[in-house]
Amino acid sequence: MAGLLVFAAFGFRPPTSSPSTAKTIADGPTLYEAIAGVNQSLPSVSGGPWGLFSIYGVAAQAPYSGNVVGYPLDNQTVNACQAQLNGLTLWNGTMPVFNGSLDSGTAPYWQFAYYSNVSQQILVATNVLGSVHTYPPMPVNGPCHPWYDLGSNPESWVKQLAPSVVNSPNVAGPALSVIGKLNWFASNSPWAEIYTSGPGVFDGYGDLGGFTGVILDRCGLVGVSNLQPLLLWAENLNGTNGGYSNETHNCAVLNYPYFAGYGSYDVIPGSANTSTTGTTYQFAFSYQAGIIEHNQTAPYVFDAWGLANWMTSWNLTNASGQHLPLATPDCREWVSAVADCAANPSGWYAVILSASGGWQNSYGALPGGGVGWSEPVTALVSHQQLVIVCPSSWNVTGDVLNVTSTVSTSTVNGALTL
Repeated sequence: MAGLLVFAAFGFRPPTSSPSTAKTIADGPTLYEAIAGVNQSLPSVSGGPWGLFSIYGVAAQAPYSGNVVGYPLDNQTVNACQAQLNGLTLWNGTMPVFNGSLDSGTAPYWQFAYYSNVSQQILVATNVLGSVHTYPPMPVNGPCHPWYDLGSNPESWVKQLAPSVVNSPNVAGPALSVIGKLNWFASNSPWAEIYTSGPGVFDGYGDLGGFTGVILDRCGLVGVSNLQPLLLWAENLNGTNGGYSNETHNCAVLNYPYFAGYGSYDVIPGSANTSTTGTTYQFAFSYQAGIIEHNQTAPYVFDAWGLANWMTSWNLTNASGQHLPLATPDCREWVSAVADCAANPSGWYAVILSASGGWQNSYGALPGGGVGWSEPVTALVSHQQLVIVCPSSWNVTGDVLNVTSTVSTSTVNGALTL
């Protein structure tokens, strides 16, 4: 399989510089503040007591989605967790943009996971700019199980985090005082700064037990593809083991032979159905996001990772090859059902649905001009659905939907005849 490739450029290094004197700007709560907000809601959730075992905070300097970064079981993880956790999570939607300074230890988005040894359940809760949302508990070994090293004893992770989670400013300050002075750091912005502790979720990031870590990455940001730097900093409770690892990894499957396993993406249509309601015609089909590996005997890997919506351009042409006009989507934000997406009389648009049928994104003409997506960045993974919405007066029989790549570093192909 063409998977995530990580290359170590340097080993784990201790801090070598004094803290910066630049002004620190906060945007969102710190780790301790975010946990305090969530903890107030936990007593009302049945099945406890709840012990914290996983932390993820995201301070991204541009629109960011964690579901693009990749998981060990990518499609399975994204689809299962989207269905179980229908809201802004690491698997759903675009994170709010961070407008503070990276050394502040603040983040607009925080996600926590708790375990109950009494009910054998997991509880996921988020704190988005101080607004707390607690999701219903789910089985520890249920369909949404993204923590690949959670193991058979989740209580052990609770015990690791309980005495050792240091507050995010105490990690961000030392990390940025060193990393922020490196020449390539400023030249590679924007960044996604990720605070974490607990068992691993993202492919390539690993576990972090006994420490609070900060990861500086660019994969998952809108407009970022190809090879990118990856920085990992860890700090224990007393602050004596701060240091960083500087690596490089690829954000998507690359179309040139730098490494074994290079390849391209194919969006392969599946079963389709149509419906007409009043003036609206909808053509819906499931699809596979496949990787075709170059020089490999197995033709496709359908657990594709790294394919972001903004990397794709969609065109609908008629039987004569003429491009049909693209319209502004009627549903540019979440709707309860795709039936709520009415046709625009000036043209067609597309809607991406999750595997469970929930609204994920819409593609079409933008209100201010140009073409793009309602959510700046989300992943395209196998078993999701794409819906073409157009006026019912159109005869789309024989029309062809084509998908191509918007970046030179990754190839995307796909075609469907309506």
